[in-house]
Amino acid sequence: MDPQSIKRIVVATDFSDLSREAIDTAVGLARQFGATIDLVHVAAELALAAPPPMDVVTLPVNPGAVVADASRRMADEEGRVRERGIACESSVLMGRSDAEIVAHADATHSDLIVIATHGRTGLGHALLGSVAEKVVQHAHCPVLTVPERRSPQA
Repeated sequence: MDPQSIKRIVVATDFSDLSREAIDTAVGLARQFGATIDLVHVAAELALAAPPPMDVVTLPVNPGAVVADASRRMADEEGRVRERGIACESSVLMGRSDAEIVAHADATHSDLIVIATHGRTGLGHALLGSVAEKVVQHAHCPVLTVPERRSPQA
């Protein structure tokens, strides 16, 4: 991909410090290429695995309150990006994080997705999976993953 063709960057955030690093990385790229940043947060449904025959049980959540809280936090993040001189939009989506991020990038004809990866391994990865990994597998545009910085072992 020609770097000059990067005009729209989707950045997924879960409001963690690591997501903020991904946003900072995207801001640097947006500044370099004159791109717009599109911040995305996915408010996922709460689901629990249950023994058959139920398999998955979705717990009722007040989606209005969840979206309102996420929207306030997204407005703050969007403001921080705009203060740095970068054009920015934001969206709060509902659903499965990886699928919503990929669908949003497709719908907005984004050129790049930037997403943090928490680097879970073992049981944590098996139970929670990796949103970043699934986005990489299914995205139709390049994906830049921002890993957690680990302190060197002494």
